[in-house]
Parts: sequence; C-alpha cells; structure tokens
Amino acid sequence: MHIFSDTIRVTTTQKAEDIDITDMVGAVVFESRIKEGSAVIFTGHTTAGIHLNNNDPELAKDLHDILNELVPNKESFRHNKGDYGKNADAHIKSVLVGNSATVPVANNKLQLGQWQAIYFSEFDGPRNRVINVKVIGSR
Repeated sequence: MHIFSDTIRVTTTQKAEDIDITDMVGAVVFESRIKEGSAVIFTGHTTAGIHLNNNDPELAKDLHDILNELVPNKESFRHNKGDYGKNADAHIKSVLVGNSATVPVANNKLQLGQWQAIYFSEFDGPRNRVINVKVIGSR
C-alpha cells in the first residue's frame, strides 16, 4: 500500500464559477505511480466545493443558477449579521455540493465515466484556493 499526496492551487476570477480540475488531478495520479487504488480530492475551504459532473460548461452555469435560486444570500442569515462576513449563502452552497470526491484509479489513470469531469466550485470568489489530492493504492 502506497500513499501519495499533493496540492493543486487555483485562482478563481469570479464570485461563483466552476473550474475543471480533471487534468490537474490526473497529473497528480500519474506522478504518484500508483497503478490501482483511489484518488481523494478535497478542499478545506468552507465556501467552495468539489464534485463530479458532465463536462459541459453550460451545465456548470445551470448548477450555479439553481443554487442561487435555492440559496439566495439573505440579509436575515445570522452569519451575515456577525463578524464573519456576508457570505452565508456560499457556506450553505458548499455544504450542498460537498467538499470532496473519490475516484477509482486503474492503470495509473483516473477511472471517470465517459462524460465525467472533476470540478472545483467557487461560491465566494475571487480567491486563491488549495485542493488536496491523496492517491492511495498499489504500484
């Protein structure tokens, strides 16, 4: 059993956006030299998310549209009244999307579905963000 860890850094440019990080995660998997196992992709940011979705930029826009409908940033949110910022909606969206994904690895490659991609979702940008990737398995 081998474990390989690395970080990916992204800079977001908008308040809300999705960044396809599939190739970056794939490069970490390749560098790990792990042939069979799993890749865990995680962000510790509480106003961002990690998810798998269809590799279609229009779908990413649809996701953010529906999240904005479900969770508008209300002044009445307690978090928005405190000293923590006015971004309660971003925190709630992060909880709904989740902050990690696990993808199987075979033959030193991510085993994604035909249309799948790995996305980093920003809900409170623009910001500099860190994504942790841990590849676990056998060489």
